[in-house]
Amino acid sequence: MKHSQKIVAVAGKLLILASLAFIVRQILRYDVDFSVLTSPLVITGLLLTALAFGAGIVFGGFNYKWLIGNITGVSLDSRLVVRIYCVANLYKYIPGTVMFLVGRNRLAFETNKVTHPQIALSTVMEGVFVILATVIVIAFSVHGEALSYMRQVNIPAFVWLIVGGVVLVAVLLAVTFRRRLRTGFKELVDTMRNFSLAAKAKRLVTAMLMVMVLAVTYLVTLMLLGQQVTPAMVSAIIGLYLLSWFAGFITPGAAGGMGIREAVLLMFMGGYLNPAIVVSSAIMHRVVCIVGDIFAYGIASVYSRATGDSKPPGPSSIIS
Repeated sequence: MKHSQKIVAVAGKLLILASLAFIVRQILRYDVDFSVLTSPLVITGLLLTALAFGAGIVFGGFNYKWLIGNITGVSLDSRLVVRIYCVANLYKYIPGTVMFLVGRNRLAFETNKVTHPQIALSTVMEGVFVILATVIVIAFSVHGEALSYMRQVNIPAFVWLIVGGVVLVAVLLAVTFRRRLRTGFKELVDTMRNFSLAAKAKRLVTAMLMVMVLAVTYLVTLMLLGQQVTPAMVSAIIGLYLLSWFAGFITPGAAGGMGIREAVLLMFMGGYLNPAIVVSSAIMHRVVCIVGDIFAYGIASVYSRATGDSKPPGPSSIIS
């Protein structure tokens, strides 16, 4: 057991290095106008925004611990779960996104209290709650205006071809693996039934807080780059940004939604805000998120080493 744990630990470190390499490559590929960073106020604002985003990722780690507890009835060490959650979060930059999911299964190696299927199911359940939370926030943010925004978007024919191809592949995979999918879906439904109403509400609320952190950090980045935003515009910007983020989230093979999120964001907001600022904010917010993911890894590492408590501070006793 100890030998396998050492192998997993070494593999984890190699994956972190690979993730950081892909992160650096992706930043260099962006045509970022770093002239905006000549202002100390903008620099400070972007760093604080990245730190807030990183704190949101760490909060997501606590939420994942609570979710595992809801599913298995087992209370894992918060330090372990948060650290592995934030490390696995870096793996999403490795193309294919599979390692992002596999990385969390290290919890099954680190402890005998949970199994690989339980960790996988917890990850699926987290995705379900995030999707529900995103849809709810979008519905409240843009509601009836969403269709009018979408009608203004001129989507090229090749995009529809790509979408059609993805749908066709999804249908073929669903038919091929229908038995496994049926079993997995039944297990998912049974798990949801076993959740208490209070637990479902808590996981949904925490998921809504997480997606709101993402949207608000984009809004702040947009404003720091010079976009004038009135109170009446805030709700629409949050809703439209989450629409673009959701497109990247559900697109298979897009490492961290890279490219997809920015393209959809430009389609939705190009005629609504200053196009030049939309372009720069889409790119700069990606950089903010990347820095925030690294901050989250740092925060989780410090938390893991600094506390000997098995329980997280304050918020867990209230929300978990």
